[in-house]
Amino acid sequence: MNRACLKKETGYTLLELLVALAILSLLTLTLLSTGFSSRDPLSQAAYEAECEEILYALLQYQNESIMDGYRREVRFRDAGIQIIWTINGVIHRDYIPVETMTFAGDYTAGDVLIFYDHGTVSRAGTLSLQGHNGMIRKIIVQLGNGRIYLNEP
Repeated sequence: MNRACLKKETGYTLLELLVALAILSLLTLTLLSTGFSSRDPLSQAAYEAECEEILYALLQYQNESIMDGYRREVRFRDAGIQIIWTINGVIHRDYIPVETMTFAGDYTAGDVLIFYDHGTVSRAGTLSLQGHNGMIRKIIVQLGNGRIYLNEP
């Protein structure tokens, strides 16, 4: 047998590479023209995730006040949530920044939401989470049992 016939050729021809590049460029152009690059779905997902993060943070601080017996004061600022509590004379502060929303509602005009050591809250109210994408979700705080929940979109 001839050794030249047994030898396999490896690699791609120039024509195959050009066809692959043409197909990729057409796909990219199609995706860009249909709005695939739009940030709206991504910003909506980021907003929803941040709403959930705020809810879980509030529930966490409420549970911590029950567990250690010290009240937590929650203030809603322009760029985030500030939590302050004092244990044995030492002031502790946490800050949770927000990027996709602003706050409006009952707790934003300098009012403080307080979590007491037995799980109740200082006052009932509604906090609107106004997304930069136009969406609005609300966190509802109930008086009495101190239940906190996020409304459905």
